[in-house]
Amino acid sequence: MKAEEVYNIAIHLSEMELERLYALLKKRICKKQNIVFKSPKKLLITDEEARRYLLKTVFKMDI
Repeated sequence: MKAEEVYNIAIHLSEMELERLYALLKKRICKKQNIVFKSPKKLLITDEEARRYLLKTVFKMDI
């Protein structure tokens, strides 16, 4: 079946059935593409903190 054929059928559905169809399609597409929204990872330390750590521990400098 082609998308155009499905579209021609879908335009005759009631508003409630269109919403249900959309939800089912969305669920199927997300499951198929395995979409996972993740927040960006937080840096463990900043560049400045890394520099201070290196100067203090490796080079034994007091800042």
